Amino acid sequence: MTNASALIDIGGSSVKVIICETNAGNIYSYEVSITPKVEGKHIYLEPTHLYTHVIDAMNGCARKLPTGIQVNNIYISTLRQGFCLIRGADEITPIYLNSDTSGDFARKDIQDYGTKKIYEETGHWFAPQLTLPKLINLKKTQPELMGKNIKLLFVHDWVVWRFTQAFLTEMTLVSAGQLANLVEKNINTRLLDHFGIPSSIMPKPQKFGTVLGKLNVDVLLDLTSHWNLSKLCVGGGDSHFLHMGGSGNKVGKVVISAGSSTPISLLSRSLGTPTLLQPWKSTSFVDSDYLLEGNLGYPGSFYGWLKKNVSNPVTSRKIKLENLSKAPTIFGSCNMWNEAKWESRPAFSIMGDFSRSNSNEIALGLTLDYSFALSNQISALMDDGFEINQIIITGGGANVQIQTILKSLLNISVDLMSKDVVINNLFSILSGENPKTLHFETQCENLDKETSEFLKERFRNHALLYEQVEGTRKVVENAR
Repeated sequence: MTNASALIDIGGSSVKVIICETNAGNIYSYEVSITPKVEGKHIYLEPTHLYTHVIDAMNGCARKLPTGIQVNNIYISTLRQGFCLIRGADEITPIYLNSDTSGDFARKDIQDYGTKKIYEETGHWFAPQLTLPKLINLKKTQPELMGKNIKLLFVHDWVVWRFTQAFLTEMTLVSAGQLANLVEKNINTRLLDHFGIPSSIMPKPQKFGTVLGKLNVDVLLDLTSHWNLSKLCVGGGDSHFLHMGGSGNKVGKVVISAGSSTPISLLSRSLGTPTLLQPWKSTSFVDSDYLLEGNLGYPGSFYGWLKKNVSNPVTSRKIKLENLSKAPTIFGSCNMWNEAKWESRPAFSIMGDFSRSNSNEIALGLTLDYSFALSNQISALMDDGFEINQIIITGGGANVQIQTILKSLLNISVDLMSKDVVINNLFSILSGENPKTLHFETQCENLDKETSEFLKERFRNHALLYEQVEGTRKVVENAR
């Protein structure tokens, strides 16, 4: 019998199960789409439906396995900020997703507590997607949900509860939900008390990787025999898993996950004292380190829109003067991650007359905007004294163009890592190995001096124009 490990990855649009053979390293995966329900600012899933999707994804992946493979360890990676409330053996709310923005109704409550104070305590400034403001709103609208016998379970915690009936949580989820005291690395009970939320609502945090035991018999009845001997282990937040696979859990390595949205993460031994950039801070899977995060917003969504709506396929343009000069100026990214800049980021827009621009020129303009925002946020981290010795780009939107531009602007090692390598690194670490060498894609070319100087000038002009169009998104939203 061959052993394997499994990762259940639950996002806002799908459940994906990945299984890795322990010795051979072969990877198998299966994905099931999910469709959230939308009611005003609430975006959620029905628990029974999500449970069915998780089981379907586990069985779909297991059926791909060769004969004789048994899954021995299961880890759960989930979206953060999403949660449901439990009383006894029943879910008493749906599973509110991280895309749920009902926390917007608690904006004034957070401001009254103190914008600076809450960032210093929790590592997070106000955002309606965070768990804390959603809880505050629920207390206002449904105060009966805050009883002493109620438990808050993040999506990871909910799966653990469904599989084992254990009530627990994990600190990367607590801290990513704005519910932690980061200095103490524990649940911020004083904060909960301030807002009238009983601290008993939070299960006890357990350490990442802790073995919880076998799945309940009723769960095993729904699964193929590949899962009969499986032991469930404490997992955590999806960004933390991604950073682990991309960086090998080493400090000083920025991991960029280029997708529809673009989180930027860095392991740091200290919380630091940020100035211009206000990274969201959470605990990490390494006890001594913190995970710092920025985000560009959703520039990858605009790139996806372009690719789907042009008659000819979009192809990558080389980073040279002729192409750079033809690319229109585009704004689709948040160029600095802090509360003020996130609120004032401009609407997606293309400056000037682009009627004669072809799809490849527009795509290059998008890539420039994307790269400039990355450079801004990473530079701000370095200016604040955080150690950065390498930038690693992965995800479906990672490409040589971004790599080349970043290397020219930052003058630091920038490397591409395929998603398969990230997954292999991740499973190696979960099995107790420590990857000594990280494997990357082909190195990018160095730009000549003239092209590099032109690119830096374009970067400076882009920043000046960005300042002139900030706030337009709010104007457009208010005009609807």
